Amino acid sequence: MTELQKAIYEFIVSSGGVKKEEIAKKFGISLLEAENQFALLRHCELVKGQKRADGVHLVPF
Repeated sequence: MTELQKAIYEFIVSSGGVKKEEIAKKFGISLLEAENQFALLRHCELVKGQKRADGVHLVPF
């Protein structure tokens, strides 16, 4: 895992779930890059998407 992926994973865990837009803003990356990082973390079964009332949140697996 890269340092960015570790930081994103820790942010998701500590927040209890975040939207992709929040990740992009916090880490200064594009929404597309946030989606790519999420795809890699999902492939490793570290995070998953969860539907909530206000949209899809990324949460620990």
